[in-house]
Amino acid sequence: MKEEKKRDYSFQNFLLQAKRLILHNGGFKLLAILISVILWAGLISQDESITREKTFKDVSVNITGMDAMKRNGYIVTSDLSEMLTGVTATAAVPQKQYERADVSSYNVRLDLSRISGNGEQELRLLSSASTTYGRISSISPSSVTVNVEDYVVRYRIPVSVSVTGEIPEGWYISTPSVDPPLVAVSGPKNLVNSISRARVFLNPEEVDWEEGPSVFSVGLSLYDRSGEEVTNSLLEVSYDNVQLDGVVLETTILPTRSYDVSSMIGTINDVADGFAVKAVHVSPESITVAARSEVLDQMTELALKEHYVDLNGLKETTSVQLKVSKPSEDSILSNDTITVTVEVVPEEEKSSPEEGQD
Repeated sequence: MKEEKKRDYSFQNFLLQAKRLILHNGGFKLLAILISVILWAGLISQDESITREKTFKDVSVNITGMDAMKRNGYIVTSDLSEMLTGVTATAAVPQKQYERADVSSYNVRLDLSRISGNGEQELRLLSSASTTYGRISSISPSSVTVNVEDYVVRYRIPVSVSVTGEIPEGWYISTPSVDPPLVAVSGPKNLVNSISRARVFLNPEEVDWEEGPSVFSVGLSLYDRSGEEVTNSLLEVSYDNVQLDGVVLETTILPTRSYDVSSMIGTINDVADGFAVKAVHVSPESITVAARSEVLDQMTELALKEHYVDLNGLKETTSVQLKVSKPSEDSILSNDTITVTVEVVPEEEKSSPEEGQD
């Protein structure tokens, strides 16, 4: 009986001490609560099954399957960059990875290889799940409607060259050769079929006028049959399956010098009796020679195969052509033939007063 009373007293004393500790030691209570919260947070953060929603704005959408779409004979003519502006995605991210999660981990994309016909096509925006960062739960907009046309390629479109502006005096530039001379144009069928040729322009103001071979890289433009330029970002120019934005021009630049022709030509013998020479006309009056500097420096006059026109027995106006020799194999003549016209009239016609005189 005494032992039971003793045990009851001890238990009551323990409860009393515990009550006193709880009621009078607030610091211990706060510490216990803090430890509990830390333990709880640690357990929560390690639990992969517990997720938080994270929203990504202005998502950059990857466009895939373009080559496959073109191989299937289709092309999107809608402005995808405008359609895919302001896309928002929400992901269910494990609590542990919330701060590190980035939208690039989910590969938000528009797959063009899913297109199976022309006209309006609705395409869903897709995403991939991440073993680390969870999966996308929603995308806004979830799909886009695009316009699709037939895709075609036309080969062997010729490239022509035009020189714009005036060539500086004293210089000559040869007709440029184009590399490549033919290109392929691809894009929407209606646009491609309207293309007639490709053109490049050589601006003399952009040329370094120095003697010798010159190479230029110039941009390329497309033109329809009416001569109007066709510009569209969907059109692609290529050669041997390599996309081009220009071509290479190769040319030769030479100095020039002009020579007076009329002073170099004379006449021999006389016209028939009773006739006279009224006038001698030379065309052209001057000839320009383009050649290497060392060639021009040695030239004092043009090399003509004949310098005289034979008037022997002429009774009527006669034209004679005289050949001009090139001073060197690589030189260029503005004309290689001189036409000399001898105007022959009866003597009385030449000696009669000119029309309009008293």
